[in-house]
Amino acid sequence: MIDLTKLPLSITSFSDFCERNKIYIDKTDLVAKLAQFDAPIFLSRPRRFGKSTLVSTFHELFSNGIDKFQGLKIVTDNLWNDKTYKVIHLDLSKIKEQSGDITFNESFLQQLDDAFGHGGYEKILNEEIKTPARYLDIRFNQKDIDSLVLLIDEYDAPLTAVMGDKEEFESRRRVLSNFFSTIKAYSGKFRFIFITGVTRYSNTSIFSAFNNIKDISFNPTYGAIVGYTQDELEHYFKDFLENAVTELNDDLGAEKYTYSSLIEELKINYNGYSFDERCRNHVYNPWSILNFLSEPQRGFKPYWLETGGAKPSLLVNYLNTFIDKKVKKTELVDYLNLEFIKRTNIAALSPTITSIEDENFPFFAILYQAGYFTIKDTDAPDLMVGIPNLEVKEAFADIVLEKLTNKDGTALRDSYKQAIRCALNSKDFKTLKDEFNKILNEFSYESVVSFKEYAFRDVYKVMLQLLGYNTYTEYQTALGRSDLCFEDDRRLYICEFKVIGRADSVQEKLAKAKEQIREKRYGLRITDKEVITLAIVIVNENKDDTHTPMREVAAIEEVF
Repeated sequence: MIDLTKLPLSITSFSDFCERNKIYIDKTDLVAKLAQFDAPIFLSRPRRFGKSTLVSTFHELFSNGIDKFQGLKIVTDNLWNDKTYKVIHLDLSKIKEQSGDITFNESFLQQLDDAFGHGGYEKILNEEIKTPARYLDIRFNQKDIDSLVLLIDEYDAPLTAVMGDKEEFESRRRVLSNFFSTIKAYSGKFRFIFITGVTRYSNTSIFSAFNNIKDISFNPTYGAIVGYTQDELEHYFKDFLENAVTELNDDLGAEKYTYSSLIEELKINYNGYSFDERCRNHVYNPWSILNFLSEPQRGFKPYWLETGGAKPSLLVNYLNTFIDKKVKKTELVDYLNLEFIKRTNIAALSPTITSIEDENFPFFAILYQAGYFTIKDTDAPDLMVGIPNLEVKEAFADIVLEKLTNKDGTALRDSYKQAIRCALNSKDFKTLKDEFNKILNEFSYESVVSFKEYAFRDVYKVMLQLLGYNTYTEYQTALGRSDLCFEDDRRLYICEFKVIGRADSVQEKLAKAKEQIREKRYGLRITDKEVITLAIVIVNENKDDTHTPMREVAAIEEVF
């Protein structure tokens, strides 16, 4: 019987891993390597990748030594012989929201005083100490303060949480700027400084004051310091993977999955993240893997989306604040293509925000930092960036459609899932056409008027992805490429789209679409599923002196 209590769901404390007998992924060789540095270190990763566990591991190592590391690489490979230190551990995500009348400055002061208390110092906070910077001045002028370890998790969370409030954003930025400038002034007091976050805010003085900060975010050596590699997944969770095969097959009442096919399905759904400049390391999102392994009979759910990881406050607040100011809805249309690869570089993916109204901060960089995009390949010095996996495709579809239609993903799913499923199951393509037109009408005129031909295809691809179908575009065959494919457990649908400028040529274009499907033999696939080929004609007619604008699906017909 598999012991599901060993799965470290929602566990971030290294001590909890040890005391509660949870599975711990041993990356302590990399921890020991980083801990040798004297310069401040910064690591950027999206939410739910294990940054807090990494910070907690540093905390345990520096404060208590290697007693709890027995059996791990840092001990077995004799990688550590340093002494212990007093550790100041801050988690700024815990004070990102204001509580009642307590200001951010006051919350920060309280956490700072508590952190020094937990680090073995007497608390000194009183009414005379007005700012965190002043608190540090007083602390560092005490004789017993020396060789500290400072760990700061989610340094940027307080700023991201108030991105839409310029006054509060600037107030918090000043507090953080003075705080980090003071740390820089007393840099000789520290043995080790480690900072995590998602976004670079330049005027917080992390990157301006710490001119010697070591940013390891794109460093191949540390590309897998958080997340699970394929080897780690199969080494530490092999019994759970085998259990998942059994659970899935029992639930389906058929021997559909083997160990190998399960691994392939996990790769499609949850793997594919790479954060290093050489694209050497690929990792799974730990949160999604652990949730799947805990309840495999539920299937391959989009756990990142279901638990809020896919809507980090950075992206949500940015879109809520700047949609139609810096990010036009017409620009979002371009992101409906879930397969696109963008050529970019490290500087473009990690710019620093200089103010809340920074005109130069690219929307694409926020998508990368939030975890929607990852490095897919390299062509030095350029990076090829795209969506990592199926789970993220669904999450991305959800957030883009929400901004283009003013409906959240749940509402859109509820509106169309049952009707489209029934239409497809019964091969009622007239009803499918009606539903496709309703979907088109969800988009604002401003969005649709700028649609290029491929955008219509991408709209239906994203919607079908949101409704639970596996979708892909321009699938290559020996004789050509079909526009759109989508599939469920029983059927594979292959679609050829024709977009026309005048409604009077519908039948002509429909005939051409059918001819192309037959000529290119799109329906000939090696699959155990029923293959259905569909010819789809869309009218995209702009207004002129004699016509009102017209945008609709004019025909959907099966091709035999």
